Amino acid sequence: MQFLQNQKVTLSAFVIGVTALVGCTAGGNNPGIEYAPNMYVSEAYEAYTQTEEMKYNPHGMTMRLPVPGAVAQGQMDFTAYAEGYEASDAWSNPIAATEANVAEGKRLYDINCQHCHGKKGKNDGGVIKSGKYAPPPWDGYEADYIKELSDGKAFHTITYGKGNMGAHGNVLTPAERWKVVHYIRSLSLGDAFQYAPEGTESVDMVEAAPKTFDGFELVDLGPDLEMINAAMSHVQFSDLKYKKFNDASAPHLDKVAKYMIDHPELNARVVGHIASKVKVPGLQGELSEVRANTVVKYLISKGISEDRLTADGKGSSMPIASNDTKEGKEKNRRVEIYFIK
Repeated sequence: MQFLQNQKVTLSAFVIGVTALVGCTAGGNNPGIEYAPNMYVSEAYEAYTQTEEMKYNPHGMTMRLPVPGAVAQGQMDFTAYAEGYEASDAWSNPIAATEANVAEGKRLYDINCQHCHGKKGKNDGGVIKSGKYAPPPWDGYEADYIKELSDGKAFHTITYGKGNMGAHGNVLTPAERWKVVHYIRSLSLGDAFQYAPEGTESVDMVEAAPKTFDGFELVDLGPDLEMINAAMSHVQFSDLKYKKFNDASAPHLDKVAKYMIDHPELNARVVGHIASKVKVPGLQGELSEVRANTVVKYLISKGISEDRLTADGKGSSMPIASNDTKEGKEKNRRVEIYFIK
């Protein structure tokens, strides 16, 4: 019996030894035998795939959502240029107009713009020549309209789109958009365009952004501005609800209210905008101002002191999109909030 037991021990030892040797024969695509391999060779998932196993992530996503207020890499300066079209008139180009920057602007223009506006900015690109889309109402970049257009409004148009032109803020960083503006200026002005000496440093884009609105000095919220603007973009009034915003807007306004509660030193100016001038029977006051006051009253109901809030209506004077389309009108019907000192 003792002999048989010794044989079992010897056999067990042999099996363990062989297993260990087989496990050590890793190479190429063969990992050998591993203990808990996922602890040090993690299983890879495609970023946007979904699986029911990811029960703690929304919709079974394998990728976690970014924290509130997160800004994509390379887009931090975007928050400095988030106002409407008319307000953008005050923005100045912070990128130095060196030959290198203008050349980079040309490269980006050739990729993103010339198919409509043409290689020389004469609105003769392939898309326009096809006849499927009408050309812009101005005759190329040498037209007086473009020469007199401020850099800020040109930047705003590239970012958000205007008329038949779509938004390009999702494909070009803020710095790249400003370089494209420089190249457009070089096409518009021709020999009169003046380059900056090589080595000229660009201005910090955040510092170059306007710091006032309606005569009030704005508070620099840093990355928090992205969160505030995103929340306010969800505050919507339907055509039939002149004085009451849609129910889905409330959670977004709650975020703004909480931010003001967490930052008691901040005051705010709420500004309403509409797509076009309208007359509403029985409505006291201009519609955009009425809607701004509706938002103010809601914030007060959430615990914000009345003396920290003011309301104003700009009517249809500050569009951010064309009023020629339904989508453009929806963008122009908005309420914004500016934190002021």
